[in-house]
Amino acid sequence: WIGAYEPKMLDLVGRKAAGWLPSLGYLPGGVADLEAMNARIDAAAVGAGRQPGDIRRMLNLNGQFAQAHTGYLQGPPEAWAEDLAETALAYGVSDFILAADDPALVELFATVIVPATRELVGSARRG
Repeated sequence: WIGAYEPKMLDLVGRKAAGWLPSLGYLPGGVADLEAMNARIDAAAVGAGRQPGDIRRMLNLNGQFAQAHTGYLQGPPEAWAEDLAETALAYGVSDFILAADDPALVELFATVIVPATRELVGSARRG
């Protein structure tokens, strides 16, 4: 797994890597940057005779819980689940890794947000 952002490294991901693992905090345009970066990885994969779908797409996350949804991963757990489901569906991200060491936050993520995200993604894919 490679956490890359620059064009040459994204090409390397497409040619050689089993997975791509960027961190949300290093994406200057936020999750919207994933579209162009995924396209670069996919083109490099095809050029190397690989299937783009064979490259696992992951994302290191950080955010903040709040009463109101004010931005990406800035709001209540339900909003987090919606944000993550949209990211999974729009950009092919299959794994989300929470950058946190607060046990309560990790538990909330694992027991509330992850199941809700899975349900939203599954429902969208079935529908």
